[in-house]
Amino acid sequence: EMSENLFEKAKAAASSVTEKVSSLKENLWDDEKAEIINQFKEKAEGKLNEVIETINKYKSLFTEAGYDIHSMSASMSIPPDISMTFTFLGAVDKAKREDILSRASESKLATIMLKSLFKASDFAETVKVGQMKLKSIVITLGLIPGISITIS
Repeated sequence: EMSENLFEKAKAAASSVTEKVSSLKENLWDDEKAEIINQFKEKAEGKLNEVIETINKYKSLFTEAGYDIHSMSASMSIPPDISMTFTFLGAVDKAKREDILSRASESKLATIMLKSLFKASDFAETVKVGQMKLKSIVITLGLIPGISITIS
């Protein structure tokens, strides 16, 4: 009886996490996703350089927002798939987020990336597992955009 109860609890917890993950994919990130696809359809050439320039230009803003660019990988295709891993430094409040977004507003790419990072952080808050905390976020830019989180 006891063990069955635990099993049911674990199953319910797992399915709620799964539900949350799929709802992140469906709703939470739709606008950014569509925007990334547009960006990569339009000017496929020179996309990698544009992303690198954006990261360099806004590096301190990303840090201020709570994310440190850790590594980057790119596929050798046109347009490329570009994956960036950000280390999570800590959350900033809504007012600070809005201030940061307004300072990135001249760059569509920086804005999309920041919004995506913020959404991933908020999502990580909803899938708290014991003492585990959000460690990093991977954003993939390209024609098949993706976003994933690592908690540990």
